Amino acid sequence: MELDHLLLQIENKWPMFYLFLGEGGPIPTSFTFDEGAHFKLIGKTTEGGKLKKGFDKVFEMEVAKFHDEAIFTQKVKILDPSKPITGFLTFMTCDDTRCLPPTDEDFSFDFPKNNKKDNTKPDKNNVGQNSHVNPDADMENISNAMDATTENDNDGMEKPVIWSLEVEKLNDTEYLLKYTANIEKGWGVYSMFTEDNGPLPTAIHFDNAEGIELDGKATETGKKKSGKDPMFDNVMVSKFTAEQPYTIIQKIKVIDPNKPLNGYIEYMACDDTKCVNLQQDFGFDLVNLKPIAYSPQGNQAEVAHSDAQNPVMKHSFDRTDENSSCDGKTAPEKKKSSWFWIFLLGFGGGLIAILTPCVFPMIPLTVSYFTKSSTTRAKGIRNAMYYGLSIVVIYLVLGLLITGVFGADALNLLSTNAWFNIGFAVLFIVFAISFFGYFEITLPSSWANKSDKLAENSGLIGIFFMAFTLTLVSFSCTGPIIGTLLVETATGDGPRLFGTIPAGPLFGMLGFSIALALPFALFAMFPSWLNSLPKSGGWMNLVKVSLGFIEIALALKFLSIADLTMNWKFMPYELFVGLWVIIAFAMALYFFGKLRFKMDGPIQKLSKARWILGTLMLVVGFYIASGVMVNKTSNTFITPNLLSGLAPPAGHSYILPKHCPLNINCFHDYDEGLAYAKDQNKPILLDFTGYGCVNCRRMEDNVWSKPEVNSLITDKFVLISLYVDDRKALEKEYTSTFSGKKMRTVGNKWADFQAIHFNTNAQPHYVLVAPDGKVLNKPVAYTPDVEEYKAFLECGLERFEEWKKK
Repeated sequence: MELDHLLLQIENKWPMFYLFLGEGGPIPTSFTFDEGAHFKLIGKTTEGGKLKKGFDKVFEMEVAKFHDEAIFTQKVKILDPSKPITGFLTFMTCDDTRCLPPTDEDFSFDFPKNNKKDNTKPDKNNVGQNSHVNPDADMENISNAMDATTENDNDGMEKPVIWSLEVEKLNDTEYLLKYTANIEKGWGVYSMFTEDNGPLPTAIHFDNAEGIELDGKATETGKKKSGKDPMFDNVMVSKFTAEQPYTIIQKIKVIDPNKPLNGYIEYMACDDTKCVNLQQDFGFDLVNLKPIAYSPQGNQAEVAHSDAQNPVMKHSFDRTDENSSCDGKTAPEKKKSSWFWIFLLGFGGGLIAILTPCVFPMIPLTVSYFTKSSTTRAKGIRNAMYYGLSIVVIYLVLGLLITGVFGADALNLLSTNAWFNIGFAVLFIVFAISFFGYFEITLPSSWANKSDKLAENSGLIGIFFMAFTLTLVSFSCTGPIIGTLLVETATGDGPRLFGTIPAGPLFGMLGFSIALALPFALFAMFPSWLNSLPKSGGWMNLVKVSLGFIEIALALKFLSIADLTMNWKFMPYELFVGLWVIIAFAMALYFFGKLRFKMDGPIQKLSKARWILGTLMLVVGFYIASGVMVNKTSNTFITPNLLSGLAPPAGHSYILPKHCPLNINCFHDYDEGLAYAKDQNKPILLDFTGYGCVNCRRMEDNVWSKPEVNSLITDKFVLISLYVDDRKALEKEYTSTFSGKKMRTVGNKWADFQAIHFNTNAQPHYVLVAPDGKVLNKPVAYTPDVEEYKAFLECGLERFEEWKKK
């Protein structure tokens, strides 16, 4: 026997604190059940009523408490209805100035010995007394509050919808069927009428359709919300929320009303973080006009078949380390290193900028000015140091402006926007053409002239504007480097200020400005070092042109991101690799003097540096070309390590396409993926997903698409994506030993697989598993934070390396 809800209704003039409060506050309301083998608790106690949250003057903290009325609900499984369920509740009440001590109240729930069930609430006046449920309804009420609770103690299973049924006779052959869904707060159920390529629509299936004819379309009522969903390519979707019951009414004609009418409701329910695909079996007695209990397996003997007959029971998982994780160890270390690497990236950009024709000749001129115009050597050094500090301040202010304007996650969201990535690609190509010498990117000359006049002032202000003038006049060389640095750091998933604002531009510009200012300060302190500087000449144009080739290569990366985001397929893997090979060989030809640009002078003889750089780029070109080699086991291209995270996934291909998220090489069958993982000795990323799962698409588009995550999944794991809403029919249907329901489709099978082995039915759900079935660390669900998800993957890899040593 099963009782869905035990309702205790409490009224009091004093507020009562709710179930879940932090430490250091008032005593939360709690329920203690006397132990016994005659019942099982299903899930946690939930609360409802007039709840208010706010700051409490008595406890000086944020609290939540009920006013006037509180309703607590606990699902239980009744195993022996002859015995009562007893226990006590503990609660505490307070007014604005004082509190009563915690109070215990006993309760007892008695049940009749027949299979009857009641959905009524206890008498409000019975508060503080032993509350008794009096289920005296007939057999019809057994089906009137159906849910998916089974004999299993499935605390991890989501059951956000309870269905009730009604049937009405219109004439001898026509009947009206009514299906009503009571939806849990925060969840929604998708409509029956959803466009193709959208989420899984609600559907009603009859097990034996012979002799049944639908009379028109079903109608739906309830609180419906409709709109275009960008996660499903702007398909118009509609879903019903918990504000009102969701009701489906279907008119049917039957030939033989004496025959029971059986079937199941298939539906998808989602909240803000997860989705579940569920089925609810139903049955109608058309003679007595009432719902009946129905199980498609027919009888309990069939349900109790051996596990060997269940295709998902042949696998086993060792979950002893499931609740352990690397949290608190991996992520913080990565965050610290992220600050350092962004600074180092900026510092490297600053060193490259020094070698450009716009900056390098300025070093001896500026240092000579300070040493000759200063009355003492100490003053000259001090002025040069201030000059360098002014450069740092100017670029830091630029970094702060970028950080402030593109605060929170604005630039991070743009990083996966196709049109902005195309814009970045065009910008980088413009930078490349500028570096090739066909035009210069300059700021208005009036800005430099005005700054130059202000620099003529004596004192520290004049020195500051000298530095500002250098910043302006060198922009044609430093601008593309700065632009590349800002785009890469601001749109990446690096460190955050205050947890939200991207700090990449700030730390990148700090590194850039320090590197740019360093030679001015050092040569002012040690003027004799100037004699060791190489003379300005054609080598500086060599640096600029080399940067131009790099800009084109980066532009291809942004075009690839746009292509992946929109799935246009104009930049497949093999084309990307081919273009990078061409760029590498073109750089080699340039270093060997076979390829010339506008600003290049005549070459009398190739220098050693040109020979070395040309040979190096030939080696790089052949190395990148190895990316077209094919892994015979997986039948996919082998991505070189240099391109990992830069190139599209190897499955994003015209020649060897893979129909997986982001075209990553993956498997849709656990047995096939497991065999491959054993052959390659790699860990498994088990991805429980759904075609209609919104947050699954968000994870793939916004987390898996990031190079640092994508490269880990592509190169280090065997991805097995199991779609719980796959509508392909099973070759042989079976009855689940877990839920007692008939498994009809491939999606049913994988949902059963997830429920049996991981005690959950929500998607997305990610599990890292060794080839022998050992769960490596704590599984995660919807995890939009890229660093957190990356830490989850790296933790699993760490545990896998430990597993291999055993």
